[in-house]
Amino acid sequence: MSPIRVGLVGLAPKGPEAAFIGLWSVIAHLPSIQALPEYELVAVANSTVESAQKSIDSHGLPSSVKAYGSPEDLADDPDVDLVVVSVQVGKHFRLAKPAILKKKNVFVEWPLGASLEESEELTKLASANGIKTTVGVQGQPSKYSLKMRELIAGGKIGKVLSTSVSASSSFVKNSWLQSAQYILDMDSGGNEFTVVFGHFLHSFIDVLGNFSEVQGLLKTQHPDVNILSPGGEVVDPAYKKTAPDDIFVQGILESGALASINFFKSETPVSDKRSFVWRITGTEGEIELASPEMVWQIGNPAARITIRVGKSGEPQEVELDSQDPAISAGVPFMGQNTALVYDAYAKGDTSRYATFEQATQTHRLLQKILVASNFREYV
Repeated sequence: MSPIRVGLVGLAPKGPEAAFIGLWSVIAHLPSIQALPEYELVAVANSTVESAQKSIDSHGLPSSVKAYGSPEDLADDPDVDLVVVSVQVGKHFRLAKPAILKKKNVFVEWPLGASLEESEELTKLASANGIKTTVGVQGQPSKYSLKMRELIAGGKIGKVLSTSVSASSSFVKNSWLQSAQYILDMDSGGNEFTVVFGHFLHSFIDVLGNFSEVQGLLKTQHPDVNILSPGGEVVDPAYKKTAPDDIFVQGILESGALASINFFKSETPVSDKRSFVWRITGTEGEIELASPEMVWQIGNPAARITIRVGKSGEPQEVELDSQDPAISAGVPFMGQNTALVYDAYAKGDTSRYATFEQATQTHRLLQKILVASNFREYV
């Protein structure tokens, strides 16, 4: 079977800056494409042909990999089967649309669009052109999400009655990078609410189902942020963050279960190293996922799932599925869930990756939470 030929939009050259947010293609996408035999990188598109060629040369890619300076030129290449868009979310719509109109299959990083309107428009265009789509909500195929979903679907704790999530973090608290300053801004579409919380929210509804009723309280508790240059110098000691960093959501799921989710900043480290705790309680028992601080879509190797069944049952650690050796050996830890998205897409396993339609469902829920919270009054 011929490999899926990939055109990658947004590949940065090698260098220390490649570890920063906004250059996810270097950390996750390129290693995933190279590690999985189902894929072949055939083209790179950046803002200019020169920039694309610089990235191709920097990573030592074959001379057969073509360099493009526009999404339209990439979309016109008959040798490209799948266009991958991995750039700052404000550019997703403009860069993905030409590929969709040329009936290319498309993989866009999360968030799908910088607004609900952009996400819905891309979804409509993709449906009208009959293409396959996927979105990089990398938590969906992670071993934690899959195991939680398996336990719930298998009735291990009976009917789900309630669930609660408590997640404390120091992520984007007092200092942040100038190159990724957009994550501090509510209007960027790629902020802490849509990215950090949104990644988890997508997995949450994938495991337990959507909300039928939802309430939200959002607040910016740490509004002043030091902006750092690539060298670590403070270039702005009091940048005003407008995105929320304390997120409290309650509601009723379509199943009838009650739900509570709280993402917040911790002033001091959690003493028991359980900064992230997700409990699901049912008629027959309880499931708990606990971990030290982690970014959900990346995970943490110290995370553990335990299950307790019956009134006197002792908590038992749940064995998690082992990683694909090709992914474990060929992809850095931070990018391994992205490799799982690629693996699921190649196998046509839509239970392990999100389509545009599913990602837009999460965008709609985020919008409902914003409306319910009347967030602008709190900034």
